Amino acid sequence: MTKQIFLIGRHPNEKHPMGAWLVVNDIPATRTKCHRELTERNVEENEDLILWMANKLISHHYTTFRLEQLKNKYKELGFSKYAEQNRKLPIKDEVKKGNATEILLTEYIQSTLNRELIKVFKLKYNPNVDQALKGDDTLMLDLIEQKEGNELKIFLGESKFRSTPTKKVVHDISSSLEKEKMPLSYSFLVEEIAKNNVELALKLDDFIVQDIKDKGQLIYTGLLLSNKNTSRFVENNLNNDNPDLIFISIGIKDPGNFINLAFEKANQLIANPLTL
Repeated sequence: MTKQIFLIGRHPNEKHPMGAWLVVNDIPATRTKCHRELTERNVEENEDLILWMANKLISHHYTTFRLEQLKNKYKELGFSKYAEQNRKLPIKDEVKKGNATEILLTEYIQSTLNRELIKVFKLKYNPNVDQALKGDDTLMLDLIEQKEGNELKIFLGESKFRSTPTKKVVHDISSSLEKEKMPLSYSFLVEEIAKNNVELALKLDDFIVQDIKDKGQLIYTGLLLSNKNTSRFVENNLNNDNPDLIFISIGIKDPGNFINLAFEKANQLIANPLTL
């Protein structure tokens, strides 16, 4: 078993969209580097992948209430004005790329663990959709309920998009996930969960994050989405002595075009929400 598998699990098989899209290479880990290299299996535009990603963009940005309201208003006069007033998908290019990369990290970790994790879709609560939200890029919890007591594993993530990888962006991701780093959004996540599931929130509130970290159950996940040179830049520049960090590189032919196509499809779907 590689260290990468120990930390986050195996890369999904081809039945999952990310497994069908990306090929994995777990590069042998060292004391200062644990790197999972992902490269695209097929460089041709993949309509199934774009549709999958578009639906993920929608599910991460829109609440169920808002989607239902869009459907209710769809046949009414002035729908386009109503939809624009309640727009949650960003237009600003930088925000689109940042949000999409966060979503990829969230969905990838869930795919490697082969289960849904406890999380809050923070992008749904952004009051300014064209401005990036501060705080943890991703924070997900895996609650393992056992007869002798519950256990909790936390996945804390930092993700970045770059059209071209650089030494600086590798260092930026790495430095934000050093072993002293603690989750900023844990209490917020518990408070949000309590609005719909008090029982679960009470269970999560019993855990002390420092204790989770001390047990090695706080997993740090970095992601860089960029071009085909991404892996090389990570290999040459990653230097982090956090034993619980995995750095994931996704190197594809045209990452900007992939995100633009996904948002274009997502906007098409929102324009006719009855198809969702």
